[in-house]
Amino acid sequence: MAKTDWPKEPLTSETMKMLDRILREWCAEQDCEPSSEAAIVQAKALIDWFEFGVRDEAELSRLLRDELTTKQS
Repeated sequence: MAKTDWPKEPLTSETMKMLDRILREWCAEQDCEPSSEAAIVQAKALIDWFEFGVRDEAELSRLLRDELTTKQS
């Protein structure tokens, strides 16, 4: 079976600041700590979306909120 390697853009300090900002805003809205299990799950989702190619801060923020809505359904 052939292995497919997807090129990944490096996570720069600016990218990490943006992702951290999005996650902290989500945590404040959800009244949870950034180190909570829920926040860790959302942080992983943010990284996945970024690596998939989503770079817009507003879009990432919306996706994070939609992810919560989807999981509660």
